[in-house]
Amino acid sequence: MDRILYKGTYGYLDRSRIHAWKKAALMLAVPVLIFLGGWYVNGTRENVMTVVAIVGCLPGCNQVVRAIMASRYHSMDRRFYETVEKARGNCLALYENVFTSYEKTYYVDAVVLCGREIVGYSSDAKLDEKAAAEHIRSLLKKSSYKQNVTIYRNQNEFLVRVLSLSAEAEQPPFDGDDRYPDLTRDEIIRHLLMSISL
Repeated sequence: MDRILYKGTYGYLDRSRIHAWKKAALMLAVPVLIFLGGWYVNGTRENVMTVVAIVGCLPGCNQVVRAIMASRYHSMDRRFYETVEKARGNCLALYENVFTSYEKTYYVDAVVLCGREIVGYSSDAKLDEKAAAEHIRSLLKKSSYKQNVTIYRNQNEFLVRVLSLSAEAEQPPFDGDDRYPDLTRDEIIRHLLMSISL
């Protein structure tokens, strides 16, 4: 049985891709069954059920597009995930993030946040680290959270920075946020990051 799909967790992208394809198959199967049923009952394809089936394909086709988009990304390496989990200490982490903007998408395998610092690692060879960091920084700033954001392409550099963050674990002063009354500052940042990720 598939685990529940939670953004920011290990394995999310692979589970999401499988879920998207299953949903697409189901959504396309219904109009096909309607078409075949109408053809069987009426003895011809030229009936109102054919029109219903054709119109019924539209949501399924939309879901196929979503499934194709989900298939572009795969879950991160499990050993690296386990290494980050050990290194992060009490810092919060998000995994398998596909941050979206109007122009681009940025795949970041792991993001660790602690206080005013956000560090990420991306295995995407085409990723522009500075553009991804600036995208995240500017979106958080719009929500009144000023963060230092650094994206690494080197796993060792990322892990060294994560270890130093977990050792420091310094939290800035925070009086709460009326929009998210029950969350800590880091939990709010995590929530905002998940909202801009596929």
